[in-house]
Amino acid sequence: MGGSPRVVVSTGQALPRMGWSEELTDLTDAWPYLGPTWLAATEKALPEAQPWHTVATRARGELAVLPGYVLASPPVVDHEPRTYLGRQAPTGEEVCCGAETDSARSAEIDELGTEPFFPTLLLGSPLGYRTEPAYNFWTPTLVGTLVEKLVPAAFDAGVRCVLAPWIPDRRVGRDLVTALDSAGGHHCFWGYEDFLSLDAPDWEGHLAALPLKKRQRIKADVRKAAAAGITIERADGTGIRPYVERIAELTCLNREKNGAGEEPGHIAGILSALIDEGADVRAYLGRKSGELVASCVTVRKHHRLFPKWAGFDYAAIGERSGVYFALVLDAPVRDAYAEGLRTVEFGAGAHRAKVLRGCTPRAMTTSLLLSDPNLRPRAAAWLDAFGSSRHSAFGDAVPSRPAAPPLLSESSGGCCSAG
Repeated sequence: MGGSPRVVVSTGQALPRMGWSEELTDLTDAWPYLGPTWLAATEKALPEAQPWHTVATRARGELAVLPGYVLASPPVVDHEPRTYLGRQAPTGEEVCCGAETDSARSAEIDELGTEPFFPTLLLGSPLGYRTEPAYNFWTPTLVGTLVEKLVPAAFDAGVRCVLAPWIPDRRVGRDLVTALDSAGGHHCFWGYEDFLSLDAPDWEGHLAALPLKKRQRIKADVRKAAAAGITIERADGTGIRPYVERIAELTCLNREKNGAGEEPGHIAGILSALIDEGADVRAYLGRKSGELVASCVTVRKHHRLFPKWAGFDYAAIGERSGVYFALVLDAPVRDAYAEGLRTVEFGAGAHRAKVLRGCTPRAMTTSLLLSDPNLRPRAAAWLDAFGSSRHSAFGDAVPSRPAAPPLLSESSGGCCSAG
């Protein structure tokens, strides 16, 4: 008999067993943060996050995985659903890249307690800041089918809130937003991630194609870092091992400076797992007087490079050394051109700095769905207000209601990725 192979969806699943070499062949286009290598390390780093993945299979070993983690009690702010409604954490911590909070709205949310929100099913990669499926087959209804299965199954399992915090504006992401809205959810603007298409024949051609001011800015970045006495070297793969703990420390220093928190053990655990699996990991190391004072870790997957963790000892290098730009936005791009790569996916953080140096923004969306239908209208209004505050934080003209954000905003950020 003919016809298309049947798609079978299972919810509440463990990760499929797959090493990095298998990810390269079986999940070719998936972001590294969404693959089993990264997520298995995440599950060790976050034992409080119960794996609850939605897995679709089809004939011939075809696979799609929408990662999910059940959080039974309030977690850190970036994983906390009430953060995206505008609640201010008692600790003073802020969502990545910041947002103005309203004390009255925050108090109103607090009055509800935790019961309407927990347990929460967080969709995506909690330490990768990305919400979308990893897949090696496609149908126009794939994402809708995943959501149609996972939402009722999650609510039947006692989940009170489904949170999809970091959905990128790509076909698969737009389908995810639409599917969650159709299930009764609501969405708002979260921010931007930035990428650089390597369209020139080489690095020099790339510089030559940029507007004069952007070209001058990039060259000045490198001169400034050199004048500050900072040298940059690169370590690859197992050569990174001696620096893992310091890299984690530097990264967390950077995130504390930008109002976000992450534990060094999370970074060290995932970085070590990538090295152990033989992933193509590179670390750009900034030294001053022999001391390691700055780092940027990138992962190559096929034709794309993913800068992920950047960290700096500002007490040692000062606030205006220029090393951020030389280490994060210059050295990896030079190497990507030399290796014939097509794209550098910088992720979120330091948005304005990246756009000023030639990157293209990609909008990101947060979706939230409560099991209590009576609370959904209030949650939608709170999400709209949060989205407006995020537009303001990124320097955008705030729309009358959240809409697709403009592509050429030049506002700043910098905490959740290579920012």
